[in-house]
Amino acid sequence: MRIVSWNVENLAHWLENDATGLPVLHARLGSPEVLCLQEVRIRPQDQALVARMHSALPGFSCHASLNHDPHNGRFRGGRAYGVATWLRADLDATPLRFPWDTEGRVIVSGLPSLGVAIANVYAVNGTGRPHWDAEHGGPYGNRHQFKQRFIERLGDEARALQADGLDLVLIGDWNVSRTHQDTAPRLRTEEPHATARRRFNEEFVAGLGLTDAFRHLYPDARAYTWFHPRSRHRLDAARVDFALVGESLLPRVVGAGIEDDPAMRPGSDHAPLWIELS
Repeated sequence: MRIVSWNVENLAHWLENDATGLPVLHARLGSPEVLCLQEVRIRPQDQALVARMHSALPGFSCHASLNHDPHNGRFRGGRAYGVATWLRADLDATPLRFPWDTEGRVIVSGLPSLGVAIANVYAVNGTGRPHWDAEHGGPYGNRHQFKQRFIERLGDEARALQADGLDLVLIGDWNVSRTHQDTAPRLRTEEPHATARRRFNEEFVAGLGLTDAFRHLYPDARAYTWFHPRSRHRLDAARVDFALVGESLLPRVVGAGIEDDPAMRPGSDHAPLWIELS
C-alpha cells in the first residue's frame, strides 16, 4: 500500500482545471492507494468545490476536515488550513473527525479490515500571534502554546486508537524539524522552538512508540520537504513533513522517499513524500 502526503497549499487549482486535475496529480505521485493533502484552503461553505473534492478521483472515497474556525482562520476570506484524504474505495475506510479540530488540521481514516488507522495531519505553525480559544471563550495564549496543546491532544486521540487495537500511520506536515540533520543551514534552538521539539520527540513520538519511517530507512540522509521560496543563493530548507508509524507496522515499511524535484511541487514550497507498506 502506497501512501503519499503533500502540503498542496491550494487544492482548488487541482479541482477547477481538468488539464491539471486531481487524477493527473494522483498519477504523477505514483497512483497511491491513499493520498493525503494538507492546506487545501477550501471552506465548508464552498459547496461546489467540496462536491468536486469528493468526486474528483473516481474509485476513491474522500475524507476531509475543513477550517470552520471563525476567529483564527479568518485570513484569505476563511480559506485557510484544511486536510483531505483520498482512499481507494475497496479499502472500506471510515472517517473520524474530532470536535476540537475547528481549524481543519487532522482527519483520521480507519481501515478496520487491516487494523490500521491513517491520520492526515497539518500541525500548527507556532508564532507569537494571539490564539482565540473556543473552549475558553476568548484569547488564550499564543500560537506557540496552541501548537503544543494541539500535539498533546492529538497524542491523546492516538493513544485511544491504539487502545482500540489499531496500528497507526500518522503522516503530513508537522511544522517541526526533529534534529539538526533535518535542517539547512541551522536548527532553531531558541525558545519556544526547543521545548516544542523536545516534547514532540520525547512525549509524542517516543511516548506513542512511533518511528519516523524515512529516517528509519535512511539514517544518514540529508533530505528536505520544505524549501524557502525566496532563498536563491543558499539552501534554506527543512524536513518538516514525515510519516510516523507504530511499532508493529515498522517491519512492513518497505519503502519511503521524498519527491524533492521542483517539478513535483508546482505551486507549493513543500515536497511530496511517500511510504509503502507490505
